[in-house]
Amino acid sequence: MEASGVQTVARALSVLECFRAGDERGVSEIARQQGLAVSTTHRLLNALVTAGFLEKNEESSRYRMGGALVEYGQIAYRQHRIYLAEPCLEQLANTTGANASIAVRHSIHAVLLGTSRWRESDGHRLQGVRLPLHASALGKALLAFSEATPEELDALPYDEGTDRSVSGPEELRRELAVTRERGYAYNDEELDPGFRTIGVPILDPAGRCRFALGLRGPTTLMIPERVPFLVELARVSATEIAARFAAEADQ
Repeated sequence: MEASGVQTVARALSVLECFRAGDERGVSEIARQQGLAVSTTHRLLNALVTAGFLEKNEESSRYRMGGALVEYGQIAYRQHRIYLAEPCLEQLANTTGANASIAVRHSIHAVLLGTSRWRESDGHRLQGVRLPLHASALGKALLAFSEATPEELDALPYDEGTDRSVSGPEELRRELAVTRERGYAYNDEELDPGFRTIGVPILDPAGRCRFALGLRGPTTLMIPERVPFLVELARVSATEIAARFAAEADQ
């Protein structure tokens, strides 16, 4: 592919990023956000609409995610076999009163692939969200129980999160060492003030960590005295999910 073609694809993917929050966007808004000419933005949007990745609201002349992305999302959902984990997430959420989720590492983020839905608003809001690895319990669990190079840790966006978040790679290395020692990761209001999260690894039969399980709740629920109990419940669920994944793989 020629350089101009690569640039066009990169721009189109960047435009898609504007819709990650699920809101409709206008041409001028996207052009400003991407630093592109309105005419260039309009051509990219039309191409994405033709491919089915976006849809145009004819009444408002604004754009939103299209059906092709839903289709690809369903494919990814099946490939990752998240449907096997959902009953465990629901049971864990109902038992603890917290939101349970499962995530995989993608570049510098942990991506939520599935969440409990017993709290509809929270579950739907969190579905598909990307969380910075260094500032989330899920991300720290994925890093601590897999092989992360020093270069990868150095490249993380440490400006994301709150003032309670890990501030740099050296602090993160110490945090990951503690995580491995105690067997779980902890997020104490590092992403959302008023919320804490526990993260535990989901290990395959070879001991590799591809997925992590998170348990997130308000600080009034996730009080320090209750954390050990919640960790044990999360570990039981993670073991059950790992067994379901392994059994499906053997079929």
